[in-house]
Amino acid sequence: MSTYLFYVRENKLTDRMASSNYLVMPEPPAKPLDPLFRPIKLERVAEKVANQLKQVIGDSVFKVGDKLPSERELAELMGVSRPSIREALQLLEVQGIIQTVHGGGSVVRNLTAQAIRPPIEMFLEQDGRRVLELAEVRACMEAWAARQAAANRTEAEVQALRGFVAEMEQDFESGEIGFEVDLKFHTQIAAATHNTIYLHLMDNIYELLQFSIRVHREEQFVTREAQEAILRHHQNIFLAVERGDPDAAETAMKEHLLFVIRDLKKLFPS
Repeated sequence: MSTYLFYVRENKLTDRMASSNYLVMPEPPAKPLDPLFRPIKLERVAEKVANQLKQVIGDSVFKVGDKLPSERELAELMGVSRPSIREALQLLEVQGIIQTVHGGGSVVRNLTAQAIRPPIEMFLEQDGRRVLELAEVRACMEAWAARQAAANRTEAEVQALRGFVAEMEQDFESGEIGFEVDLKFHTQIAAATHNTIYLHLMDNIYELLQFSIRVHREEQFVTREAQEAILRHHQNIFLAVERGDPDAAETAMKEHLLFVIRDLKKLFPS
């Protein structure tokens, strides 16, 4: 007596003679659904808090080095518990976005510092003349920044720049324009671009310039004429940004940084 083997092909039963046992072949596995959908993820409160904080940091509401509001203030502002705020801050610290400072509180970290600064510092340590290359990169970037700052600055940013220029004028009358106020001026120009990525990149460059020039500062811009030129350059940059003139701001920044590069070449002759 013959037996039959049944198997499924294109959802139709077909019979076929076989020489032995009566077998039933299993149906092929169902085709998976197209990947149109993703599993729904239920976010914890702490994750929602962390995402909000990342958004305001990304929008430059809090910039590199800025201290965030306290846990209590954040809890009140967001209407959540302090443990949720604490957990959110811990998440951001693990991600390298903020860091806890001595005495309490959290500040915004430079998002590119760990990736960019250490290898360039190594090059600068090995050959101080590399600072010229850094200054040339800075000149290109800051010329663009001055143009953007003139187009995008707020009145509060103009006031901050005015204050730094006034401080430079006082320093000049006292004898020497300090490197710190110069750095604050350029950092404020960077902030006035309202470009978060640029601000983080320039923070690295300024740190690297401090790292490489610190030991040479007493040799740079030492004459009264050089100090007067530095002051005039910053006044011109400020006035162009204040009146919202991108072309003039870019030109003034180029003039300033070409002067800086020429002076650096005296310290690091080829």
